[in-house]
Amino acid sequence: MQKNILKQFKKNKDNLYILHDRFTFWEFYKILRKRDYDSEQSLNFIFERCSLSMLIFQECIWNDRYKHI
Repeated sequence: MQKNILKQFKKNKDNLYILHDRFTFWEFYKILRKRDYDSEQSLNFIFERCSLSMLIFQECIWNDRYKHI
């Protein structure tokens, strides 16, 4: 899985995947779900290995929209 994500998503200087807009977040999340991660595992992966913007927290995570995918 790491190789597919590495090809599609950029990393910052701290080696975190950059997810600063909703579309990138959804795409990343969907890839994790397709790789047999459940919703909680996917979100944990994102929290541990991604750089997120406040927009992502408000629009996608805080409002629980990620759970509907």
